[in-house]
Amino acid sequence: MSYLYPTLCDRDIYLAFIHRSMKNKVSLTIDKELLREAKSMVDGLQIRNTSQAIEWLLRRSLKDRRTAVILAGGNHKRLVTAGQYRPLLDVGGQTLIEDNIDRIRRWFTNVLVVGQNPVVSAIFQKLGDGSSHGVKISYIEETAALGTAKTLQLAQSYLSSTFLFMPCDHWFDFDIGELAKFHAQHDSAATLAVFQKTNFNWPVAVVEMDGSRITNYEEHPRRPSSHLRSMLIGCAEPGLFGLVPNGRVNWNLQERVFPKLAHEGRLLGYPVSGNWVNISSPRDLKLIKKLRREG
Repeated sequence: MSYLYPTLCDRDIYLAFIHRSMKNKVSLTIDKELLREAKSMVDGLQIRNTSQAIEWLLRRSLKDRRTAVILAGGNHKRLVTAGQYRPLLDVGGQTLIEDNIDRIRRWFTNVLVVGQNPVVSAIFQKLGDGSSHGVKISYIEETAALGTAKTLQLAQSYLSSTFLFMPCDHWFDFDIGELAKFHAQHDSAATLAVFQKTNFNWPVAVVEMDGSRITNYEEHPRRPSSHLRSMLIGCAEPGLFGLVPNGRVNWNLQERVFPKLAHEGRLLGYPVSGNWVNISSPRDLKLIKKLRREG
């Protein structure tokens, strides 16, 4: 297993990258040696001036540093469906984790897989360092199943700015870049993808919204107050870890962190246009293949 690297740049630069088609004149203070290096790149052909050289360097840095965390934690035996770990199930020509990486790699080229050894080892055997899929994958081993927040916390020291988080056993087909763009444009600790269709019957992760702000989050409500469901796919800031205690305690994003953020007005929702399946049975695999054919 490989063990990681610094990640991501600050939010302003990330937003500038997302809106790269827009040009803005800004004033920057730059180290003399760095400026000299940028000027040395000007060749009059591909890079015509110092501003273009600096822009190129920023884009390369962003491509190298944007990070997604794939949560594969908890008891590894509970991640088995049809005799296989769910991330490695065939969802129509390739495995679920390959499909998900193909959907996020345009925006997030660094991937951290966090989970118990049997799961991350199986994923490593399939994907290795991720180079065949155009990403860089590193692996973090979880030694105790303490909840989704504690799984995510294992990646904390490698997340210096905005990051994507997602479960290893969810399939989706919406544009993850639109979710990232929305989060970058608004002030929140986290932004969750929200499934707004009515064909999802599990009474879990129910949210109420006022505009884009999630005002209430209930993981297992006795009586669902809306048909809006959080997907456990979202973007967050490192400040989120301030709500996760250190030490050997059980702590879930869905029951401890998201409800508190909603109460504090620091949790946003982004209703997506697309499909989503939380895999738990062979029937879900059939549904995914059906949705892929229809898409």
